[in-house]
Amino acid sequence: MRGFCLVAALAAACSAAACRGPEDCSMLGECVAGKCVCDRGFTGDGCDLFDLGAAPAAGAVQFENSTWGGHPVFLEGRWHMYVSDVGPCGLHRFKSFSRIIHVSADNVEGPYKYEDVAVPGVAHNAYPVVTAEGQLLVYYIGVEFNPGSLSCDVAKAPEMPSNGTGIINVAESVSGSPSGPWRYHTNILGGFCPAEVAWCQSVSNPAPYQLSDGRWLMGFHGKDPVNNLEDPGMAVGDSFRGPFSLLNKEPIFAKPAPYYNISTGALMPPAEFHGEDFFLWKGRRAYHMIFHVKEPFSPEKTGWGSSGALAWSKDGKEWTPCPEEAYNGTPQWASSPNPGALSSRQRPQIIFTDPADPHRPTHLFNGVQKCPKGTVGAKDYAWTVVTRFN
Repeated sequence: MRGFCLVAALAAACSAAACRGPEDCSMLGECVAGKCVCDRGFTGDGCDLFDLGAAPAAGAVQFENSTWGGHPVFLEGRWHMYVSDVGPCGLHRFKSFSRIIHVSADNVEGPYKYEDVAVPGVAHNAYPVVTAEGQLLVYYIGVEFNPGSLSCDVAKAPEMPSNGTGIINVAESVSGSPSGPWRYHTNILGGFCPAEVAWCQSVSNPAPYQLSDGRWLMGFHGKDPVNNLEDPGMAVGDSFRGPFSLLNKEPIFAKPAPYYNISTGALMPPAEFHGEDFFLWKGRRAYHMIFHVKEPFSPEKTGWGSSGALAWSKDGKEWTPCPEEAYNGTPQWASSPNPGALSSRQRPQIIFTDPADPHRPTHLFNGVQKCPKGTVGAKDYAWTVVTRFN
């Protein structure tokens, strides 16, 4: 991809000690006398780190069942969030039980209380949007499926069809109310990928953004047909439900620098980057995304399993990722006792609530876990955490 941060260009393109312009400051700051002066909410030599404060130890959404990600929107004088309730058997049984629930709170940081079901199962990875016209939408993946049982035995409660995570849908609140009623538009990216492009034939994890001309930018990840890992891509649509067309014939992060394998610690040669859980927004100078890192860009970092990283684009098509961890798996907690270091911190989503500075991020939401990898059953617990930006 043109403009990609290769090893030799990292200092010049993404995280410069001697910057030349805002491009060297991740488009999240200005270059002043060779140094990046970062916008509020960002820090680091290249403004590619989140400047985070404390996270309430109790979590924003912490129920008996596991929950997974989402972010709130402000409607009718109250904060309303749409999250995945993944059922009684832990996060990794979401393919049997996950549904999108509506929760609400007086305070943006919660705690949130249950209101109702927005999308029955199987529905996962909620991404709510309030459009410029005031429509309330919730994007998600999944297919209508009833496992027939709440048993944690997969033989008694099977998973949805294998293609279910590759179907992107959107729920539209017909009245605009946070509780619906809902109209479901299913498989909105169906058929958008040209037949000759293998990596976007199956897609997942939508990240929509409404453009100023009314069209929609849609981040997603496809599937590399060789190694079955995620390949990030972009599409554009005429409306919130499409039709969509592919913007890039190749994954947007196609040929990164060497990276570390986070499982083995081995330094890997340049190869396709794999990431997921994109969140899109438009800042002062460019479009931005934060995403869950599957493999890092930098050959100097290891242990990125619980982290996120940033990327920016001037046009929504050509993207430049930055080499540093925007955040890691060890939040600063606001009180004790607290969970300490997390084993997983994914599904990053941001909200902007400062009326004096609408480009300043104020809160980061993540789906998190504390349990060791491979944990099964109810001990495979997940919840949704909010962290303040400074």
